[in-house]
Amino acid sequence: MQTGYNKLCDWWSLGVIMYEMLIGYPPFCSETPQETYRKIMNWKETLVFPPEVPISEKAKELILKFCTDAENRVGSNGVEEIKSHAFFEGVDWAHIRERPAAITIEIKSIDDTSNFDEFPESDILQPVPNTTEPDFKSKDWVFLNYTYKRFEGLTQRGSIPSYMKAGKL
Repeated sequence: MQTGYNKLCDWWSLGVIMYEMLIGYPPFCSETPQETYRKIMNWKETLVFPPEVPISEKAKELILKFCTDAENRVGSNGVEEIKSHAFFEGVDWAHIRERPAAITIEIKSIDDTSNFDEFPESDILQPVPNTTEPDFKSKDWVFLNYTYKRFEGLTQRGSIPSYMKAGKL
């Protein structure tokens, strides 16, 4: 029985981010949101590492331990479980904040984006029409999912409310 989300979903997300950083694209990347969802739900079959991208066995193992069932996920016993993983061997966690950044950047202003990659403008993707739903080409499409309920106590059936009578508007 599912009981909702907790911090363990953050460790799953960290595995997905780690995969993307090391491989170069997201692990469940697809053409449509539906296909992405299907891949996530079937992660045991779809979470694969491309053989052409070199990645250490320690990194693969950690990603797989992040992206697994919640009860088996690394981090379920606390952050120390993650910090002690072989991928982080040699990391001085006690003094990590004292170390200089691996890459230093210069920020010129609050809206400086010079440290981000430039991407060419792309066409906005157009949604694919759903062939299972009826085609609403008439003006009635604006009323989809709209419900009207007449409250009998406020007006008598068949009579025009006083505020709508001629000269009252």
